[in-house]
Amino acid sequence: MAINDLLQYVQDAYASLTELSIMIVDSSGNPVTKVSNMTELAELVLFAAKKGASSLFCPEELAVDGWRRPAVVPAGHLGMKSIMAPVFVDGRAEYWIWAGVFVEEETKWLICEQPVSDAREWTAAIEQADALPARAIEAKLNEIEKMAAICGELIGGERRKQRYNEYGQLLKTAVTDRAALNGADKLLHQLRKMNERLDMALYIEKRQQGWVVAATSGGKAGQLYGKMVDELFPPLSFPEPPLYPAYFQDAALDPRFSFFVRHGIRPKAMIVYPAVYGRKAEGWVVVGSETASSLPAAMQPLGAALVQYGHLLARCAAADAKMDRHFMRLSMLIEIGRAMRVVQQEEEIVRMMAEFAIELAYGDFVCAILCGGKTVIVHEGAISNEMASCYRDDVLRRYGCGIEQAAKNQVPALRQVGDKTVMEVPFFVRDGHYGVLAVHLKETDEAKEAEVYMTALVSVGAMMMKGAAQGGSGQAVNVQMLSEQLTAREMDVLELLVQGCSNREISERLFISVHTVKNHITNIFQKIGVNDRSQLIALVYQLSHRRQRH
Repeated sequence: MAINDLLQYVQDAYASLTELSIMIVDSSGNPVTKVSNMTELAELVLFAAKKGASSLFCPEELAVDGWRRPAVVPAGHLGMKSIMAPVFVDGRAEYWIWAGVFVEEETKWLICEQPVSDAREWTAAIEQADALPARAIEAKLNEIEKMAAICGELIGGERRKQRYNEYGQLLKTAVTDRAALNGADKLLHQLRKMNERLDMALYIEKRQQGWVVAATSGGKAGQLYGKMVDELFPPLSFPEPPLYPAYFQDAALDPRFSFFVRHGIRPKAMIVYPAVYGRKAEGWVVVGSETASSLPAAMQPLGAALVQYGHLLARCAAADAKMDRHFMRLSMLIEIGRAMRVVQQEEEIVRMMAEFAIELAYGDFVCAILCGGKTVIVHEGAISNEMASCYRDDVLRRYGCGIEQAAKNQVPALRQVGDKTVMEVPFFVRDGHYGVLAVHLKETDEAKEAEVYMTALVSVGAMMMKGAAQGGSGQAVNVQMLSEQLTAREMDVLELLVQGCSNREISERLFISVHTVKNHITNIFQKIGVNDRSQLIALVYQLSHRRQRH
C-alpha cells in the first residue's frame, strides 16, 4: 500500500476520534491527504484561505525552530482555532497536521458578536460549532500528538524500506554483475548511490612515495586526484589502522582532515572504509558530504561489504592476469627452448636469451655477456653500446677468475648499473665458456619472479649451448627471405604462429576457419623446409638477427 494511502487511513481514524477536520500538508503547505471529517466551519475557513483571505499554512511559520509539540493556532478569523502538529521524519519536521476548526468555550460569545463577511453563512456555522473547554482542547492536542508520531513512523519506515530496497539492489548488482565493481572508479560510483547527499568519494592506495589518491568521484573530489595524503589523516594516524569502517562528524573542524580543507573541501560527515586482505588494510575508500551533518548508520556495513567485495574482485582480476602472464611466459620459454635446439650457435642462443628476457618486461633493458673464445655482448632496450661495454668491463673486473665458479653455482644477485638496478644471473657452459644475463628491474618487488624466470632461462640456454658444443643433432633450416616464398595470408598466419597463438586463436583473429589455418601452416612448413613450430621460431630469430646485422 502506498504511504499516502496509509496516512489517509490514519487521518480518517483520528478525525473520527477527535471530531475535528484533519489534513496533512508538507513543509510548503501543499496538501498530502484529503480533508477528513469536513465540517461546515472548516470548509468556510479552508475556502477563505484558498481565496487568499488569510494563510493557514505559511512555510516561514511552519519552519519555526523548537516547535516540537502540537499547538493551538489561529484559524484565519477572530476567535477561531485549529491545531498544528509537526510530523518528524528522521529528526526533521517535514510534514504538518492541521486539525480544526473549533471555538474556545471562553470566547464563543465574543465571536458571535463580531461581524464577519458573508455573515449569514459564518454566523450559522459558528453557532453550530461546539465550544470546547480547555480540558477538551488539551485532550485533542494529546491525540493529535499521537497521530503525528504514528505518521512520522510510517513515513520513516517507508523511507527506510525504500532505502533498504535500494541497498539490496546495490548488493544484488555487485554480486550478479562483476563489471559494476570492476575498477576503483566504478566502485566509487556505486558507493555514492548509497545516499543522494554523498557528494564525494575517493580511493587511497599505498605507493612507493606513500599514500596517494588513486581514484575519485564527485565534482570537488577530482581536485584530490594524484595528491599525497597526510600521515595525519585518520586512520593512517592510528597506531593500529582499524579493519572496520570509521565514522566521523564535523570532519572539517578536525585538524586530521586538513588535507581536504586545504583543497577547498569542507566535509561534515565522512565514512572511511578499509580495503582488507589477510587482516591488512591495503587501501582506503572515503565517502563524505559537505551538506549532510550525519549519514545513515546502515551505510557503514553496506559500504564495507561493497568495498571488500570490490577489493576481492580486484585481487582476483590481478591474480587471473598474473596467472595468464605466467602461462604465456612458460609457453614462450618452452618454445624458446625448442628453437634453441635448432639454432646450434652460441651467439644466436645468447641473443635469444636476451630477447626473451626483454619480452618479460621487468625493466627497460637487458644485457647478456658470453665469455669464451671471444667475448659476445648482446643488449636490448634502453641501453647504449657505451653503457653495455662499461657493464661488460665491470663484469669481467668484478668476477675476474672467479666468474667460472660463480657461473657454475648460478646464484642471482641484484647490482647497480649506473642508477639502475639489475638482476644478474651468471651461467656456465663449459670450461672457459661462461657468461652473465642481466635484466633491469623497474620494481624491486618483482625480483622474486624475475629470479625464477631468469634462472630457468639461463639454465635452458646453457644446456642448449653445451649440446651445440658437443655436436648435438639439429636440422638446418632454409633461411631465404620468407616474404619471397609466402603469400600475404601465409605471412599473417606466420606472424601469429611466432607470437604463440593456437590454431583457433589464429582462426578468430584472421576470420578464417581452423581447417584453413591448418592448410596455411602445412604450406608454410613445406615452403620453408621445417617440420614443427620450434624450427619455425628458430628460423624467424635467425632472419631477424641477420637483417639487424646487415
